[in-house]
Order: sequence, then C-alpha cells, then structure tokens
Amino acid sequence: MTGLAWVVAVVFAVPAVAAPRDDPDPYLALHREAERAYQDLGRARDELGALQDETGAREAELDAAERAESAARSGTESARAALPAAQSAALQARRRVTDFYSGVTAEFRRGREFAVLDSGRPREYHAALPLLDFLADDQLGQVRSADDAVRRAESAVTGSADTVARAGITRAEAAAALESARARRDAAARVLQDAQSRVASVEARLVTRAPRPPDSGLPAGDAGNVVRFALAQLGKPYVWGAEGPGAYDCSGLVLAAYRAIGASVPRTSAQQATAGVPVPRDQVRPGDLIFYYQPVSHVALAIDNSRAVHASRPGEPVGIAGIEAIGPVTAIRRVLS
Repeated sequence: MTGLAWVVAVVFAVPAVAAPRDDPDPYLALHREAERAYQDLGRARDELGALQDETGAREAELDAAERAESAARSGTESARAALPAAQSAALQARRRVTDFYSGVTAEFRRGREFAVLDSGRPREYHAALPLLDFLADDQLGQVRSADDAVRRAESAVTGSADTVARAGITRAEAAAALESARARRDAAARVLQDAQSRVASVEARLVTRAPRPPDSGLPAGDAGNVVRFALAQLGKPYVWGAEGPGAYDCSGLVLAAYRAIGASVPRTSAQQATAGVPVPRDQVRPGDLIFYYQPVSHVALAIDNSRAVHASRPGEPVGIAGIEAIGPVTAIRRVLS
C-alpha cells in the first residue's frame, strides 16, 4: 500500500465527528454564560478579599520585624558603648592590685599598724597577717568583680549581635512573604478585572439579544402595559431587594411593573400571593402573577398562557422562561380584572 493510499484509508476509517450545532435558544445560552461569569466574578472577589487580608497581615508582620530589628541594633549599640567602661574599670582594678603589692612594704613601714613587720616580734607579726589578707582579698575581689563585668558586657555584645542577625533573617523572611502576597493579590486583582469585563460584556449582549415578543401579541390596557414594562427590563441584573431601575429581584420587578401603571401590590412574593383573585392554570393571561414553591418564595409575570418574565436569581438577569420551567407552580393570582 502506497503512502497516499494508507493516509486515505486511515482518514476514511476514522469516524466522522459531528459538527457542533448552534444552541437552539441563543438567549438561554447567554443566560448560562452569564451565570458562569457571575460565579467566576464571585470567586474572584472572594480570592482578592482573602489576599488583601493576607497582604495586610504580612505588612503588619514586616513592620513588627523591622521594629524588632531596630530595637536589637539599639541594644547592640548600648552593649558596645558599655563595654569600654567595664574594660577600663577592670584595668583600673588590676592597677590598684599592682600598686597595692608593689607599695605594701612602704605602706607597712610608714603605717603604725604594720610596724610589727620590722619589729622582730613574731607574735605581733602573726596578729597583723589577717589584716593583710583582708586588704589583699579586697583588692583581688575588686579585680574579679571588674572581670565579671567585662565578661557580661562582652556577652551582651555577642548576644545582641546574634539577636540582630536573627532579627535580620526574620525581617527578610517577612519582606519575602509580603512580596509574594502582593504579587498574588495583584494577580487576583487582574483576574477580578477580567471577570468584571466578562460580566459587563455578557450583560450587554443579554440586553441586546433579549427576546421581545411581538407587541401585537399583548392586550391593550393595563395588563398589556404591565407586561410591556417588565419586558423592557430584560437583561437587567438580579439584585436581592432591588426595585429598579437598574436591577430587580423577583417581587421588585412585579412591584415596579404595577407601579408603572399606577397600581400597587405588596412588596414581597409571599405578600403578593394574597393580592387579587385566584386563577386556574388553563385561564392564565398576560399580567397574571405566577407563584412558586411552598411556602411561596418566587413570583413571575405571565406574558401569555405559556411564558412568563421574571427576575430569577443572582447571576441570571431578568429573562423569559416557560411558566412550568421556572419551578413548581403553587398559586396564580390576577390583580387586574
């Protein structure tokens, strides 16, 4: 088999891959994209918030490390400044001992207390020895004390130097940790910016591509105008507690739509479920309120007998869906006769 024949055989032996089909409902596909974008945005915000907290903690750690290093350096300078005085005191103590021993004979000869050393009287001589021992011990004790002071001063200098070295290591580690946290925070900020841009883009496309039923299909009068107002809000974001004009929650959209025609309904979906009169499912018409779940926690506005417009949930802007597709219907009410 020639090389070309082999290639042809292999190509035709591979099962054909079906070409991707366009989503039958591009607007619903945009809804799904928007939901993913909102989820990514939420995660990016959480990540950035956590990294901002971490950066603040690392900044505090570096500040503490720098202050500790500065205090250690000050301690070293103080220890070094005290060392010469201790060394000078030790030198002076040694000089006093030297002077004491070199001049003791003269002192003995001049002082009445030591005249016995030259008297040739052993008894008085032995009686004077304790005094000599006392004086010698006193001088030597001063030398030992001075030497101890020098050792303590030298130890303080060495210990302070070690403390400075350790503080420098801690400060360097804290600086590196802060630099890492800042880099990750800046990267998270860029991710958040990208997520915000993505959300803004998909929201703009949702508004542009929002399906709008032909106006001729809506009745004239208040019921039709309520639905027209709600359809004019397609693509606007869901925000809990919002009543427009930039965002809505489910009952806020209903409230704003009825307010637009001068009518009033209660604020929450549970309260709205008590307004007007009940309507059978097969008699739903534009403007009726469709309630979901038990207890009632969601409301939509009927466009016709099969579709409704509603503010669904965070991450999904105001949109259109089949009445049953939204959720389990638990009540239908008609506010406008």
